[in-house]
Amino acid sequence: MAQDNHPEEAQIQAAPAAAPSAVVPDSSAGNPSRRKTFMLILLALIVLGACAGGLWLWLTWDYVSTDDAFVDAHIIYVSPQVAAHVNKVLVLDNQYVKKGTPLVQLDPRDFQAALDQAQAALQVARAKHRASKFGLALIHRTSRAAVDQALAQISIAQSQIAQAKAALAGARSNRLEAKANVAAAVAAVAHAKAQVLADSATAVKAQQDYQRYSKLLKTGDVTPSQLENYRAAAVSAQAFVVADHTEVIAKQALVDQARAAVAAARQSVSAAEAALARSRDGLVLAKAQLSSVDVVPQQVGKQSSNVSAGSATIAELKAQVEQAKLNLSYCDIDAPVSGYVTRKVVEPGDYVTIGQNLLAIVRPKMWVIANFKETDLTHMKPGDSATISIDAYPNVNFKGYVQSIQAGTGAKFSLLPPENATGNYVKVVQRVPVKILFKDLPTKLPFLAAGMSAVPEVKVR
Repeated sequence: MAQDNHPEEAQIQAAPAAAPSAVVPDSSAGNPSRRKTFMLILLALIVLGACAGGLWLWLTWDYVSTDDAFVDAHIIYVSPQVAAHVNKVLVLDNQYVKKGTPLVQLDPRDFQAALDQAQAALQVARAKHRASKFGLALIHRTSRAAVDQALAQISIAQSQIAQAKAALAGARSNRLEAKANVAAAVAAVAHAKAQVLADSATAVKAQQDYQRYSKLLKTGDVTPSQLENYRAAAVSAQAFVVADHTEVIAKQALVDQARAAVAAARQSVSAAEAALARSRDGLVLAKAQLSSVDVVPQQVGKQSSNVSAGSATIAELKAQVEQAKLNLSYCDIDAPVSGYVTRKVVEPGDYVTIGQNLLAIVRPKMWVIANFKETDLTHMKPGDSATISIDAYPNVNFKGYVQSIQAGTGAKFSLLPPENATGNYVKVVQRVPVKILFKDLPTKLPFLAAGMSAVPEVKVR
């Protein structure tokens, strides 16, 4: 075994002996003690280097690093919400602005006109709405009075009809009575005429008797007293005839009077019938008036619908006014956040459209997105400390920590993700984005820009 080791030692000694022969002067080549010393020094250096390398490996075993890393930041793209011409651009490229700082002013004239038009339409709608509400209140106030008045007219018409019917019944009764009186008067006239005839016959007989007995007075067959009796009977009978004629005239007058009463009764009946017809017409008119005012609920419903429609129109026009105000306010474009103005592509006079990118604002708070190999993530977790080196500042080291690890590789979220189920498969080590935040940034922070190259080193154990 000892003999087997000698060739190796000879090789080890021979190998380093060749190196110093190139740098050691020729005067020492023949000096064995100097050569041995040199070889011992060289061997010590080799051992020291190996120890240093081992120590470095031991110290760096708990760290993972990558040069596939870049500074990132929130980039806010500013776009107009209305289309208009640009009046003013109030910022410069790379200028730092605070939140609310005016950036761009658009021409507001079209939007001011639209606002004025919407406000005028709103005023008209409000006036119509007030008129509708007043009409509804007027219907409510007058409807009860109109119904009561119509009901009163119906009651009056019904009362008049009852009175007219009573008057008509009375007139008809009077007419019947008058007709009966006429019949009675005619009968009385006939009776009086018959009495005239009877009394006339009696008077004629009495006159004849008087004349006959007057002749007998000369012969003595009749006494003067008897003759006087016959004369008185003749005169009395003639008087009865005259009285009967007077009675006939009186009875005829009663007939005429009764007939006049019949005519008057007929006129009364006609007047009563006309009054009844008028009363009935009044009742029909009153009922029609009640029907007209009885549609008040429908009128109220219609007017209420108009009021509701007016309210809806006002709400719609209010929304249009608010939208017009909002569009007008969009003419003043302010900074949504604090940061640095970049990629400014707008100038006064440009016509910009909705959604067009005018400029971008880069927020000052930045971080690093490091694309580590998937094999470096075995022990990495959020919260691990990190040291960040920026290529622009090689002499400055920034402290940071792992904020999060993306739940997907970069290839998975690329525009064309790989389809490993087709063709020949070649395994490629994937990279996973890791977000690393800065901490304890110095007050005089060097200038950082999104997209700068960085080299983070993360302590994983």
